[in-house]
Amino acid sequence: FQCDFNAYLFQRNDVYALDLASGSSYLVAENITENNINATGYNSVDGYIWGSLQSSKNIVRIGKNFQVETFTINELSTVNRYVGDVSTNGIYYAKAGGTTTFYKIDLNPDSDTYKEVLSTNVLSKSLSIHDWAFNAVDGHLYTVEKNSNKLYRIDSETSVITDLGEVPILSGLSYTYGAVYFDASGRFYVSANQTGTVYMIKDVQDLSPGNAMQSNLFAFGPSSASNDGARCPTAPVPQEDCINGLDDDGDGLVDCEDSTAV
Repeated sequence: FQCDFNAYLFQRNDVYALDLASGSSYLVAENITENNINATGYNSVDGYIWGSLQSSKNIVRIGKNFQVETFTINELSTVNRYVGDVSTNGIYYAKAGGTTTFYKIDLNPDSDTYKEVLSTNVLSKSLSIHDWAFNAVDGHLYTVEKNSNKLYRIDSETSVITDLGEVPILSGLSYTYGAVYFDASGRFYVSANQTGTVYMIKDVQDLSPGNAMQSNLFAFGPSSASNDGARCPTAPVPQEDCINGLDDDGDGLVDCEDSTAV
């Protein structure tokens, strides 16, 4: 995928390309596997998107042509893994629902432990989450919890969770956040399944518990279910400049008329 700007939304076994700046989306591939794909992530080391097949020990590698290769990892459980992403050094973080256990799998093709489970880990607390994303700026995972709407940082080395507080723009909402993404600046994009609305939280790597959090409605994407998101974390997302009189992000709105204005 060569770190393109698109976010990819996997819905069961179909794939959509999503422009985070404008919210526009289109179907790019249908029925790419017989089973549903979830826990997807872009692997910066090899340029592929990886994911897990539902209720199996199998992970998959997906190329730009959406051809799928399947690999069996015997150490995995068959509990459905629907939380996942890949770090910039090729470590796949995959977690099943209803558990604090997650796996680190080596997806660096130059490694002696390629496609092997490096460790089985336990989160420091239980969370009701449906996706997480790797932030290339600080090397940690981030997620937003259903119902509480809290933003959490997960230390990728220690599995310790930090509660960064409720996301202001999500206050009072009761959505499932099944697809989340990062851009190169550490902006965190959170998609609500029920509406497809994409919310943005700015510079999450700079946040500490109790700090003010800057968040806003960013775009209107497609509603979805049984879904997951994958995106190259070092690709930028165009942001609207509030004073230059141009439609910087290409969504048809200019400057302060645009909710993405910064």
